[in-house]
Amino acid sequence: MKKLISVLLVLILLAAAALCFFPSCLPRSLFPASYTVRQWVGTVKNRLWPEPEPSPDALSYEVICAIDGDTLLISVFGVETTVRLIGVDAPESVHRDSSKNTQEGELASLWMKRFIEGKRVTLEYDQERKDQYGRTLAYVYVNGIMAEDALLSAGMARTLTMEPNTRYQHHFELLEKQARDGGNGFWGTGFFAEE
Repeated sequence: MKKLISVLLVLILLAAAALCFFPSCLPRSLFPASYTVRQWVGTVKNRLWPEPEPSPDALSYEVICAIDGDTLLISVFGVETTVRLIGVDAPESVHRDSSKNTQEGELASLWMKRFIEGKRVTLEYDQERKDQYGRTLAYVYVNGIMAEDALLSAGMARTLTMEPNTRYQHHFELLEKQARDGGNGFWGTGFFAEE
């Protein structure tokens, strides 16, 4: 009897897990609430791991230049403003300590210049808007594409999580894994050694 109860409990737990994690697999005719469950799971997923999406009413700013692979100079109402991309870290190319600058940093900087210079960008902020150096911290969009996404996908940068700005941490980690698995950019050259 105990064995039967144990088996039933395991089956109930498996069914509950399937319902929570794979609600789209449930036929609507057999389980009418599956649509509601799918909506609920989708809402929870979007709150936990939001997908980047520029705000339609966001102001756009002119890019003056790419300082390096993860830092830009933009014009905000005529004022030159340094913007540090949130969640990514490209190799160094303009560090004060020249021994930290690398050829890969130069390549990442060149990649960013080609990607962003001469365009207009919109900014999305997270919890903290300035870093210790006074730079504006933002997610940067170019024609609806997040610059951080493009940089990570090309293998020109790694993820860098700095509390409290963690809104897209999970999303960035997935992009980095895809770039690493595909051998993109510096993942393919071996510059980014796996930890």
